[in-house]
Amino acid sequence: MKRYVGALLVSVSMIATGFSQNGKDLKLWYKQPAGTTWENALPVGNGRLGAMVYGNVEKETVQLNEHTVWTGSPNRNDNPDALASLPEIRKLVFEGKQKEAEQLAAKTIQSKRSHGQMFQPVGSLQLVFDGHNNYTQYYRELDIEKAVAKTVYTVDEVTYTREVLASIPDQVMVVRLTANKPGRISFTAFFSTLQSNAVIKTTARKELTIA
Repeated sequence: MKRYVGALLVSVSMIATGFSQNGKDLKLWYKQPAGTTWENALPVGNGRLGAMVYGNVEKETVQLNEHTVWTGSPNRNDNPDALASLPEIRKLVFEGKQKEAEQLAAKTIQSKRSHGQMFQPVGSLQLVFDGHNNYTQYYRELDIEKAVAKTVYTVDEVTYTREVLASIPDQVMVVRLTANKPGRISFTAFFSTLQSNAVIKTTARKELTIA
């Protein structure tokens, strides 16, 4: 497959115990795959495209999203009472009446119809590597400086490396597969999606597309 286009907009909240270190060396790293747990996958993105990378060995999952894929339909979420209430809200803030200001803002500034829609997943790129279930020396990381999610493991004395990144200049999501011995990379790629109206097909250029 030559190119995979998709994305995932991710909001991740993490609580961790750590220590100070050089900013260029900041990494999240693990000794086991994410399995089926979304919170354990590693996020990459460029503001428009993004992905959650699970780091599973025999069947890798790269969950994709793109910033225009939302629930619902176009709508206005402004409140016509917002402008008139702003002076009173400011007055309450300056008087130290924070709670009253919050209550008035919630009533007059927040939308009466919709507080916004949720992002929906475009789908998941699946990479299946037959015979890679008996692996050793597993390691995966998210390089904070380079914004690259990497998975490394060994099968039959061959070390395999997968790298996933979201390019800003090129606006593509890239999956790079390498091995330390020639002729050892073989896999099956397929795409799945929860979008009921999506059309998935293979083009004449051997590209897997979704529309």
